[in-house]
Amino acid sequence: MDNSQFKRIATYYDDLMASVPYQLWVKYIEGILARLNYRPKTILDVACGTGNVSELLSNKGFEVVGVDISADMIEIAQAKHSKVEYQVQDVAELDLGGRKFDLAISLFDSLNYITDPARLAEGIRRVGEHLVDGGVFIFDVNTEYALAHHFFDQANISPNHYPKYIWNSVYDHETRICTVNMTFEVVENGESVQFKEVHIQRAHSLEELTTMLINAGFDVVDIFHAYKFRKPTRRSDRVYFVARKVKK
Repeated sequence: MDNSQFKRIATYYDDLMASVPYQLWVKYIEGILARLNYRPKTILDVACGTGNVSELLSNKGFEVVGVDISADMIEIAQAKHSKVEYQVQDVAELDLGGRKFDLAISLFDSLNYITDPARLAEGIRRVGEHLVDGGVFIFDVNTEYALAHHFFDQANISPNHYPKYIWNSVYDHETRICTVNMTFEVVENGESVQFKEVHIQRAHSLEELTTMLINAGFDVVDIFHAYKFRKPTRRSDRVYFVARKVKK
């Protein structure tokens, strides 16, 4: 992921995502764990952003460490003064000094932001190194269907709600790269201010991700259509991977 993304918007990120159903995400993770009959105590939240999921998991009694490549996002997370430990870390260079976790998660299509397949494969390998034998890795990704069909194209231009935004995406079918041009409008010191960010994602195929996981020492337990417990279809816009680190 390009760490020039999620910079200025970090200050407004929680307001921007106020309608995101974080509680639903956590409930879904708990549902997956129940299906596995797996009860983790320690969790590594990879690409944790401003820590909203990390905070919910911590409040449920888990010991949580959150990492993100964006120092700006981590600064917002740390300001919440919770029990969660937050660190600025690039997942492709993840190094927590030999610490091991029962569960690793990476949500909200964060891994799509790693557009170099070799770096993503290395990131998955490093996540595996930070899991106990038999530990579980759960993550979601946007599918090619979502990126190619402009699911990123969104707008909020309500006169009574900030931040306002307009997002327009361009998808390259050859490279599978989606470029999202984002324009934001916020209020700073009583005045309306506009700024832009360009976000880039890659549509990693299910086959690519499966191979990366296997090469990193994981068994792929399940691949789900997001928030359901059924297999994805060609029109699934988001999928969840559930993988378990092979015991040595």
